[in-house]
Amino acid sequence: MPLQKIIGIGFALLAMSLFSLAPVLQKSALDRLPPLSFSNFFKSIISLLKNRRWTLGLAVGCLGLLPYVAALRLVGVAVVEPLYGFGFIMLMTVSRLMLHEKLRPAARLAMALLILMPVFIALGDVSGVQYDITLHSTQISLGIFMLAVLLTGSAVAFFTKKHPLCWAVISGMLFGAGAVFAQMAISYLTLDELRSTNSFHALIRNEDLLFSLAAVFIAIPLNVFADYCMQIGLQQKTASRFLPMAQTINNAVAVAGGILIFGQRVTHWPYYIAGIAMGIAGLFLLARVTHQPEQVSISRK
Repeated sequence: MPLQKIIGIGFALLAMSLFSLAPVLQKSALDRLPPLSFSNFFKSIISLLKNRRWTLGLAVGCLGLLPYVAALRLVGVAVVEPLYGFGFIMLMTVSRLMLHEKLRPAARLAMALLILMPVFIALGDVSGVQYDITLHSTQISLGIFMLAVLLTGSAVAFFTKKHPLCWAVISGMLFGAGAVFAQMAISYLTLDELRSTNSFHALIRNEDLLFSLAAVFIAIPLNVFADYCMQIGLQQKTASRFLPMAQTINNAVAVAGGILIFGQRVTHWPYYIAGIAMGIAGLFLLARVTHQPEQVSISRK
């Protein structure tokens, strides 16, 4: 089991590095595109897809789905999502190469915290999914949890015009909700009963497979909607200001879902909390360090 956790965390770190690189590539494209909004949704999507730099970022993000799914299977959403902060080392490295700047002491501290974070989360010894997701009680808990998340996100949407940073809250909540449904889909697919099905007819009639497919069809639009909200926010705010807040909200939703819905148990809470605190501190340190250079870069375009 320790080896399984190490491999799972390794997959998560790879996935998060790719996920963090994607919006950095997309940000440079967004600065040259017309304003995005939901009133011209389809026109905006077409303009995004026609931009090579943006589609490159999309491809990099999609590539990260492979190690992400493997990580969810091995260690669970309560471990995978907090590790997103490690991927911001990629953001820091790419920004440094583009701007040719030396790392400031605060940036070095942020990098050290983000490197130590996965070590402490691993020491927290978080279990895999414990609750039987085929039980109606677990499914009811999921429904109540998601209703609370969606209602909160809808309420925050009213403040986006005056406070564009609210898009970070909305996208973070939706990404967290999508991660919870992705965990449910993977958990259904790995049930012993489903894996032991030896005929196609029995497989397509299996309720567990239907639940898994339903979870996938919910997770996909949630992530697409979250990504579009992120693009709107990134167009109005710098990536270094927007992404740390979005990921902090994402972490809170995903970790709460992993513990409350799937029953993931943390053996050593001090290590786990320290790891999450390091991630949050590193993200906001990074935001303060990179915010000013990014503004200068944009003003030169």
